[in-house]
Amino acid sequence: MRFLLSIFVILVFSSGLLFSQTDLSSRYTFPVFDTTSQDDLLFRLESNVFFKNNEYFSNYTEGYTLPGFMLQPTLMYYAGKHLRFKIGAHLTQFYGSESLFDVQPVISAQFRASDRTTIILGALRGNVHHNLIEPVLDPESQYFRPVENGVQLLFKSSRLNVDMWIDWEQFISWGDTVPERFTAGISGNLMLTNGNSSIDINIPFHVVAEHQSGQISDYTDPDYSMANMVVGLDAGVYSEGDFVKKVWMKGYYVGFSQFAGTLDLGFESGHAFYPNVGIDYKYGQFMLGYWYADDFYSLKGNPEFMSLSDFQEGFYSKYRKMGVVKITFFRIFSDENVKLNACLNGYYDFPANQFDYSYGLSLIYTPNFRIAKLKSW
Repeated sequence: MRFLLSIFVILVFSSGLLFSQTDLSSRYTFPVFDTTSQDDLLFRLESNVFFKNNEYFSNYTEGYTLPGFMLQPTLMYYAGKHLRFKIGAHLTQFYGSESLFDVQPVISAQFRASDRTTIILGALRGNVHHNLIEPVLDPESQYFRPVENGVQLLFKSSRLNVDMWIDWEQFISWGDTVPERFTAGISGNLMLTNGNSSIDINIPFHVVAEHQSGQISDYTDPDYSMANMVVGLDAGVYSEGDFVKKVWMKGYYVGFSQFAGTLDLGFESGHAFYPNVGIDYKYGQFMLGYWYADDFYSLKGNPEFMSLSDFQEGFYSKYRKMGVVKITFFRIFSDENVKLNACLNGYYDFPANQFDYSYGLSLIYTPNFRIAKLKSW
């Protein structure tokens, strides 16, 4: 708990100082709090049918394919104007796997304290909704860890958006043989211009800390406490054209630090620079980026950006120099209940003269059905 309190002190103060390089909102599934649904009992179905193929041939990670679907049937109840309960299950199926479903419970309470502040306990607004950049959190977390559980604070004003959370990944009790593990993070955006301007300037920031340890458990896994810190500048100009909507440039400084533990990576700190340029067009985005890293690591980031291999023990490159290209296509239909998303990503390692790429398609359907109106006492 001492580590947890220390991390949150860091997160709170860093938020006073200060999105993903591509827009992932077309993959959002977490329901927006509906203030007009007071006393309503709803049935909600979140579904995502997806296909993702990673053609990776570098020394940093291996290629694989993800075909499958996810279903999350839940009951939602609005207990007045400020509180929403959600209970159900999340089912994931990868085509061709031996198990029928991977099933996880979904239980959450969402308290809308004010127009600006929301608190979530239980199943969080997680994975792609955190708006972390790809080197810190791989968007594929939506498939491998679709349900995050813990506590979350969301704040949104005219100038500042903040998402603070703890994702408790592994609980321990006395005599267990596994370590305690959790992730604490903050992701946000400070807007320097107002929404009426044709110029958009923002300061995005992320701090993500991961911890594995535990005093009351007997385990052989290595301890670690590490963090990634990101601060950037995002500037864009809106277009009045029908096809090109916005031209933008973004630059990120990304840091890594392992400040405690017995996990031997070969280095304890590092950093990276990640400038991007791109356009928002009528049906998606196009982005070009350059990744320069010196001893960079992240447990949950895309392995393409790391200095260490995730499958070749001992493989290490102190410096990474990589070009990145991303093309996305998405359409949103039926008041955002139906979302179609396609993506093509390329990663060119300049020193190795190696080009890796991936492509994917997903169809998301998230309808709500009103069952009854139940007055709470």
